[in-house]
Amino acid sequence: MRRASKYLSRLAPLAVAAALIASPAAAQQVDVKGEKELTAAGKKVDKDGASPADSGRVTGKIVEQWKGTEFKFDTTSAPRELTAQDVQNLRQKGLGFGEISILLALTAKQPDPATALPLSEILARRQAGEGWGKLAKSLGYPNLGSVMKSVKATEKTVEKTGADGKAEKVSKVDKTEKVDKPDKPEKVDKVEKPERIRVEKPERVEKPGR
Repeated sequence: MRRASKYLSRLAPLAVAAALIASPAAAQQVDVKGEKELTAAGKKVDKDGASPADSGRVTGKIVEQWKGTEFKFDTTSAPRELTAQDVQNLRQKGLGFGEISILLALTAKQPDPATALPLSEILARRQAGEGWGKLAKSLGYPNLGSVMKSVKATEKTVEKTGADGKAEKVSKVDKTEKVDKPDKPEKVDKVEKPERIRVEKPERVEKPGR
């Protein structure tokens, strides 16, 4: 009995140590696969908004997607809706449209409102080199599923409107209508020649004495 209790007393510290080692590893575990897929989806959004001509269209679609959702942009300001200027401000900080879409989704869908961070803090951590997966884990996300869903929705909307815009441009180019050839002038009827008047020769007068 003493031996058994002695054996258990030796095992207890080992079990505690193992638990302590395992806990940080579990806490640091991130959705690596989800992060790769999220990055790929973000790059597709960037591609659709690459040209200056598409920039305004993509900005409008992102703002439209988050209409009705309030964001806390920093620690001092009150939550408010996203504007086109907010998107352009993030663009000026070097973010692509894909990164902006991910950042907005991470900020808007935080599981615990009590511990939710403002967009500015999440951005600061991202710019410091923190990956999307690690960021999501620290914000309380079990995985990147809900964030991915939002970014995929942005990707589809932007891609669809881009295709519609191209189709519209093609339809506006009307083919030049064929110019009707002028009608050929009607043939002028030939002027009928006047009938030749036949002059009858006078009868020959017989000479007398014949």
